[in-house]
Amino acid sequence: MAPLRKQDLLARTALIALLALCAWAVSRHVGVASDDQAGIRMVLPDRVAGWTGEDIFFCSSRTCGHRWLASRLAGATACPDCGSPLSQMNWAEREMLPADTELVRKLYLPSDPRTAPPLNAAIVLSGDDRSSIHRPEVCQTAAGNSIVKRETIRVPLENGTFLDVMVMDMVLPPNPAASRPAYPTFYAYWFVGRDRTTASHWQRMWWMAYDRIFRGVSHRWAYVSLHGPRDPAGESHLQFAARFAAALQPLILLDSPAAP
Repeated sequence: MAPLRKQDLLARTALIALLALCAWAVSRHVGVASDDQAGIRMVLPDRVAGWTGEDIFFCSSRTCGHRWLASRLAGATACPDCGSPLSQMNWAEREMLPADTELVRKLYLPSDPRTAPPLNAAIVLSGDDRSSIHRPEVCQTAAGNSIVKRETIRVPLENGTFLDVMVMDMVLPPNPAASRPAYPTFYAYWFVGRDRTTASHWQRMWWMAYDRIFRGVSHRWAYVSLHGPRDPAGESHLQFAARFAAALQPLILLDSPAAP
């Protein structure tokens, strides 16, 4: 396991201190109200920069679990193969996440495949149970991916502000039985609260604890992710992630003038 970076260590230390304060506050009977408001729209746009999106659905049956693009379904709400209901969550996500978790996802195809890769985008929004969102590294390693590099990139936005995005370079190990070679990918993500955005899981946890103690409220947080292929010989995926994220963020923020 890689050693903690200094900023992560400081964030964890601060979080532990704040959680201790939170425990003291709870012992003093400080009330916390759940805030149903979110800072994000749970609709992924049809077009982002030079990419065109299409909804992705999964069969809810564990034995089937097939993945479908909306264009193949012609409006059907049941799996064409087994007849089970379709959902934008796969069966594993539906079993693992609290029932009131919301999720939307699309596959985005570039206008010119020679100049950009396809990207999978998703938004997960927590419900009353804030455990809907956890460290993305957990899911990615559980799926068999090896994380070979992590870095935060700062993406400039049109309004003059910046968006921090965590990018993980990953490799899915080869599967000789399926004649599949090793597959290099990247996974980028950031978190959006009611009035805050961060690429750090620990920063998000700090703000959640702060809001519970000093504001007496528990906000709904969203987790935005991008996933696509990666050229292991270069860093072009960082440019694609930055371009997509810069165009997407203003379109999904609830209070953004760019949001439809």
